[in-house]
Amino acid sequence: MIISTNWLADYVQAPGSVDDMVERLLMSGLNHESTTTVGDDTAVEIEVTSNRPDCLGHIGVAREVAVLFGRPLHVPDPRPLEGAGEAARSIAVEIRSPEICPCYTARVIRGVRVGPSPTWLIDRLATVGVASVNNVVDVTNYVMLESGQPLHAFDLAKIRGGRIVVRRAVEGEPFVAINHKTYTLSERMCVIADAERPVALAGVMGGADTEIAADTADVLLESAQFAPLPVRAAARGLVLASASSYRFERGPDPAMVDWASRRAAGLILELAGGSLDRGVVVAGQLACAPAEIRLAAERVGEVLGVDIADARQRQILTALGFVEARGSAPHDHRWRAPTWRRDCWREIDLVEEIARIEGYGHVPENAVIAARPIELSAREQTVRRASEVLVAAGLCEAMTRSVVAEEMASMPSPWGDTAPLAISPPLVRGADRLRRSLLPSLLDARAGNEAVGVNDADLFEIARGYLGRRDGEHAARGPVEEPLLAGIVVGGGFSRAKGLCDAVLAGLGLAGDGIRLVYRPTDCPPFAVGRAAEVLLERSGHAAERVAVVGEVAADMAGRLGLQGCVSAAEVRLDRLTFAASIERPLVKPSDFPAVQRDVNLVVDETVPWGDVEAAIRAAAGAVLEDCRLVQIWRDADRLGAGRKSFVVAVSLRSATGTLSGDEAGRIVDGVVAECGRRVNAVLRS
Repeated sequence: MIISTNWLADYVQAPGSVDDMVERLLMSGLNHESTTTVGDDTAVEIEVTSNRPDCLGHIGVAREVAVLFGRPLHVPDPRPLEGAGEAARSIAVEIRSPEICPCYTARVIRGVRVGPSPTWLIDRLATVGVASVNNVVDVTNYVMLESGQPLHAFDLAKIRGGRIVVRRAVEGEPFVAINHKTYTLSERMCVIADAERPVALAGVMGGADTEIAADTADVLLESAQFAPLPVRAAARGLVLASASSYRFERGPDPAMVDWASRRAAGLILELAGGSLDRGVVVAGQLACAPAEIRLAAERVGEVLGVDIADARQRQILTALGFVEARGSAPHDHRWRAPTWRRDCWREIDLVEEIARIEGYGHVPENAVIAARPIELSAREQTVRRASEVLVAAGLCEAMTRSVVAEEMASMPSPWGDTAPLAISPPLVRGADRLRRSLLPSLLDARAGNEAVGVNDADLFEIARGYLGRRDGEHAARGPVEEPLLAGIVVGGGFSRAKGLCDAVLAGLGLAGDGIRLVYRPTDCPPFAVGRAAEVLLERSGHAAERVAVVGEVAADMAGRLGLQGCVSAAEVRLDRLTFAASIERPLVKPSDFPAVQRDVNLVVDETVPWGDVEAAIRAAAGAVLEDCRLVQIWRDADRLGAGRKSFVVAVSLRSATGTLSGDEAGRIVDGVVAECGRRVNAVLRS
């Protein structure tokens, strides 16, 4: 936003030095970009954050200057003289899309003389980088830059049927903008139409068919309120951004809709002549519900670490436009936010307003502020533990886009089979689908590393996936499910990815009574057939659910991406594991006694997975089991029988109370064999 200091002086007596003003504005949140001399004026460019649309006009900036320097603010109260005609007889307004345009107002000015603007108006617009067009159009630009409320002027004679209809565009409907380019509209966009065709794209740009020309005699002056999101979508979808759309996307002050209309009407009468029809045609109702915020006086001191007197707090908030309404307690105040500050709705917002106006320089550098330990949420603990495990294993954390190309999005997700959600317009060229899994992005990232000679790019990422819910499925939770995922892509075979997956699950504390992790073979792209597994979490009182998948990437997928050698991947549903994040891991003193090693050779059916055998061994051995490791899988139909296989298992036993004897270890192993026989029909190979 570029500010003219001469223009600003109309509303507030500026301080003696422009540098002083710029510094105070900067310290209050309006960053300084540049200061330029333009003739006898000074142009000051400031950065206005998206939450401060009130400062996208000179009056809003003047209000900040007035509060910061304790100067009175002078805002004109326009009351243009009305003539004999009636606006309601000249134009009718209908709103068919109130969700996009809550309120639309129209004034009619007859008998104007379109021509050049006076020097003072041309100079002020030039200072802020706006070229002069004619006196009527210049007035609409001037009032927008003054108040932050965009306006538009139509040639009334070119409005067909004597009516304005605010409606959604017809799919494929053409529209010729004032830049004389033709655009194809979609039904998601809102247009200002007459009885036959669109005459403006709502909140974005007017149309060439009804623009003000040299022969224009009667003017229809529009001032309206438009919803930010549809305006943003239309401007970006058509690549047709404008000064108006920039402001409507951020939400101008609703109270300025009528003020700006009256102000522009008065200036047009002054500069172009004519007669203003009586009244204003209004359709709809302004959407405006300022927040009422409670503020305890002592809260400011608690947050800032420095006391600011109650009277000073009230003085600052009142000057900023907040209206006080005392609560029941002596120091319990309630403040109604002004219409131009819809970003203020919490107590901490008022504390911030007081702090930035009082000045952060008043906070002493050596003030003692009581510190309290931060308690991480279950989600934060889960993410931190998973990250620590993977970083310790030597992986690098990646940050990839949430949107992917249609080809990558079509890869089946292990977490749901609903179609990927599409974004329109796409935020990234060529990528318009929200990913349902992190693996496509990570595989693509590894392929990119390999393409530049980095062949050991072992990567992980923790981020959200996006799954559309089926109709009626958890409707109260919204249409989109956003699982928290940990994706892993590494070089090597299945065992390496499985080991990393195991490490993450163990790091989250998934162990104990009633909790069991079971690996089951699965057929899940992008993994190779027979080289993938799912991890099921079984715990008391809950149905078993998939919490991870792991496997080797299929050769055809690796080839399409340009991956070299064997690559494996895993993905973990961290959002299904947050229940374990708060479990404190006990500190256990290592046993002083030696371990006893035993090898067990168990013969089972081909269909029995290792996870079931491991669970049986752990259940039978109990607390003395230190480690249980699968050494080898052996198949021999002649010796073992058809459809049978042998698991060679290394078991490590250690007691915390004494050295295990050979007989004691033998009895434990016998119990293990018996439990395996009971659970999975295993027999000890002779």
